[in-house]
Amino acid sequence: MTRPVVVQHSAGTPGANGPLTAVQRVLSSSLAERYEFVRMHQHAGNGSLNVSLLREWVHLLRRVRPALVHVRGLQNEGFHGVLAARLAGCPRVLVTVHGTVRDLRQPGPAWKRRALVHGAEPATLRLASHVGAVCEYAAGRDFLRRLGPKFVGVIPNGVPLPAHPRAARDRVRADLGLRPDDVAMIAVSRLTWEKGFGVLADALRRLPPSTAGRPPSAARRVLLVAGDGPDRDGVSAALAHAGEVEVRLLGNRLDVPDLLAAADLFVFPTLHENLSNALLEAMAHGLPVVASAVGGNVEVLRSGGGRLVPPGDPDALAAALAPLLDDPGERGHLGELGRKVVAEGYSLDVMLGALDRVYQRVLGERA
Repeated sequence: MTRPVVVQHSAGTPGANGPLTAVQRVLSSSLAERYEFVRMHQHAGNGSLNVSLLREWVHLLRRVRPALVHVRGLQNEGFHGVLAARLAGCPRVLVTVHGTVRDLRQPGPAWKRRALVHGAEPATLRLASHVGAVCEYAAGRDFLRRLGPKFVGVIPNGVPLPAHPRAARDRVRADLGLRPDDVAMIAVSRLTWEKGFGVLADALRRLPPSTAGRPPSAARRVLLVAGDGPDRDGVSAALAHAGEVEVRLLGNRLDVPDLLAAADLFVFPTLHENLSNALLEAMAHGLPVVASAVGGNVEVLRSGGGRLVPPGDPDALAAALAPLLDDPGERGHLGELGRKVVAEGYSLDVMLGALDRVYQRVLGERA
C-alpha cells in the first residue's frame, strides 16, 4: 500500500527551536512507517517576501505532489510555507499555531508588527485548509475560534520520557565544575527579553541568603542558561548583576538533556507562551519548575510539578524560588509529580497519537 506523502515544514536552527525539535522527533518516529515524510526546511528567518525561497519550495512541492503539507508557525516563515503550498496546487495544508506576533512585548518596528498581525498571520490562516494549536490556551483564542470547522483541535507538544533521567548527572556536573552541594537552576530558551530574563535578573537579586544551615563556602547557587538569541548582550549584562547567584551563559547546546540531568530546578519566567518543549523536557527529567502563569504553562502545571507566579513580577519569582533552593525534599516531590504529568499528557506517544489522528482526519476529507 502506498504511503501518503506528507511534507514537514520547519524553520530555525537545531537546538534553538521547539517546532524544529518536534519535526525531528516526528521524522524518526513510528509515523514514518505510515507516511512518507519530505522535509521543507528554512534555516534563516524571513525579513520580507523571499521570492527565491518560494520558487525553491514550489518546485519541490510540484515534484513530490504531497497529499498534505504541514506548516508550523504563523509568522513570516509559516506564511512562506503556506503560500508555496498553494502556488504549487497542494490540496491540503495544515497549519499548527505555536505563537503569534500579537503577544510580543517588544515587537520591533511598528510597521513590521502591523504587516504580520494584519497581513501575514491572517493570510496564513486563510490559505490553510486546516488549522491546529499546540495547547488549550491557543485553541481558545478569538482569532482561532472564529475559524469554525477549519480548526481541527489541539495537537500537544510531546517529549521523550527518559528511563534514567539522572544517569549523566555526576559526569555533567563535574564537567561544569559544579560541586556536590551546589544548587543549579537552569533556563533553556532563546535569549530575548520576551522570555523574562529581565524579570529573572531582578528576582535573583532579591533572593534572601540561604537558610539551609550550610556555610556559604560549602555551596553555591548557580544559574545555567542554555540558548542564544538577538538580546544576548543585554541579557548577559542584566544577569551579570545577579546578587550571590553565579550565572553561566552556555549558548546553544545540543546536549540539553545532559544539562537538565545536572540541574536541580528549572526556571521559566517567560512573559507569554503557548506550549514550551523546554518546559516539558525539564519536567520529563524530574526537575521542579518555577514558571510564569501564562498560556500553556498554566494547563501543564495545574496537575502539579511546580510553582506558577504572575508574569513580570520579580518579587513573586524570588519568593517562589527561595524555598525550593533550600529544600531538596520538596524539589524531589515536585519533580516526581512533573514526570507523571508529562507521562500522562505530554509524552512523545501522546503527541504522535494526536498528530496521526489529525492527519487521518484531514486526509479523509475531500480536497
